[in-house]
Amino acid sequence: MRWLAGIKLYLLIALCLSLPAAVLLRAPVPAAAAQDSVKAAKVLLVYDSLGVDTPAAGNIETLQRLLLSLGATVKTVSSDAYKPEMAEDYAKLITVCNTEDLCGSMTRDITSFAGGWLHIGPNPPEMVRGKLALKTDMASRQSLKLSDGGLFEEHIYVNRLAYITEGNGETYGQMTFSEGALQSPFAVSAGGYAYVPYFQSGNLSELAVASVLRAWLGVEAPTQSYLLVRGITPFIDPDKLEALSEQLYNAGIPFLVSVSPLFQNTDYPAMQRYLAALQTVQSYNGSVLVQVPTPTSAGQDPSILKSQMNGFLNHLADAGIAPLGMTGDVKRAQEKEGREAGFAFSDTTILFANESGGTAGQTEAVRPFAASPYTIPAKVLLRISRENKIWPAFPVNLAVTFDWFGSDASQEEAVREAAGSWLPFADFKSETHSLSSSAHKAESRSGALLLDGKPADLQEQAEPEEQAAVVTRPEQKVTFHGLFSVQSRILIVLIVTTLMLFAVFLLIGYRLYKKKYYKSGGGL
Repeated sequence: MRWLAGIKLYLLIALCLSLPAAVLLRAPVPAAAAQDSVKAAKVLLVYDSLGVDTPAAGNIETLQRLLLSLGATVKTVSSDAYKPEMAEDYAKLITVCNTEDLCGSMTRDITSFAGGWLHIGPNPPEMVRGKLALKTDMASRQSLKLSDGGLFEEHIYVNRLAYITEGNGETYGQMTFSEGALQSPFAVSAGGYAYVPYFQSGNLSELAVASVLRAWLGVEAPTQSYLLVRGITPFIDPDKLEALSEQLYNAGIPFLVSVSPLFQNTDYPAMQRYLAALQTVQSYNGSVLVQVPTPTSAGQDPSILKSQMNGFLNHLADAGIAPLGMTGDVKRAQEKEGREAGFAFSDTTILFANESGGTAGQTEAVRPFAASPYTIPAKVLLRISRENKIWPAFPVNLAVTFDWFGSDASQEEAVREAAGSWLPFADFKSETHSLSSSAHKAESRSGALLLDGKPADLQEQAEPEEQAAVVTRPEQKVTFHGLFSVQSRILIVLIVTTLMLFAVFLLIGYRLYKKKYYKSGGGL
């Protein structure tokens, strides 16, 4: 039986030695895992009209941003430019009818598509009607109550609206007309086909459509929400930015800031004060994202934009600031030259609605970024009511945006609103993001912020020469997530070490025990 005992002992030792490799070498989950693990769908988006100067204005751009945030590759074309062979390369088709008089001719041109089909607006195509057994009607001058997934918004006025009277499939949300006189599902879907009769940017229908898209695309990954402050430029008061960082930190809210780059006069004291303010943002558990200039910005030739952006990113890193991604208008991300120049440094990007308004078809499909939370203004989201105090899970990763504040009073009010909203703001650094310039690499891992592979340290940064007072930087704050992660690993190492020592002592004791019963000649 000695050989059996020996085998058991060696198996125990092997098990102890294998634990560190199984536990300590496990890599953090990247932000790309927030996208569905299934290959991203390719979606062709066809619209009849942009709905300029109507309530439908902006909904095409909103759909583009939602699809990219959900991990879909999307190409957008107007119905006038659509050709039947375009649909051959796409697994999904979305048709949007913003003008009642035009959508009939649009859908007649699309009759042979065999993939998943989602129609938004009145007059659903005959194929969609048949697959969903749809019956619809029209209503005029209604005040809607829209509800979806534990959220609801009342007093949404619509001049003319299509609604579902009958349909076979899974329903989403509910529309209640004028004091409950009529109720209709917000959407219906079955077998890859879906119909949404109403969609307007700026109200709950944005999130309701996101719920339909999420199911239609088969996205299953959990979602998070983040607080993002826009409009940080070198020309704002740096003291106000530092005060905002401290206020948000004291309220327990991790946050992001979208900062505008500066390409000239980077050696001026004003630039040094700008960098010092961003150092303070980072030290108060804030994360920095860099804004890609819009196409109409002066001097932003695509041929030189990449080198300009690279220089600014290097300036940030030299000051100990570790940006984790980019921000920019969706129109900029749709341009091949602009994307390769401005967004080439990181696959983490947050897209805003176009400042100039409108949208355009693309000659090429636009690929999604690995991580791209959908932006929604705080004033839009906080206007939405909820059935319980706790917010339900959102259908897409959200970046809840505040524009830079014009006064101290508006800044303090925004912090109070965010703190009292019960929104579950997550720390952007809890996911894996990275940004690389020609000389530096910034990244986040499990709550820790790294610059060139080392923890970002703000304690030794020089102050601007013009500042007489020495500003004491707050100690770098470490998120609970990162702290618990480190503590867990230390505890695992201690446990594994103890087990290994126990195995060694057991082996020694076993050999001593055997010798005790051996005769001097080697037998028992």
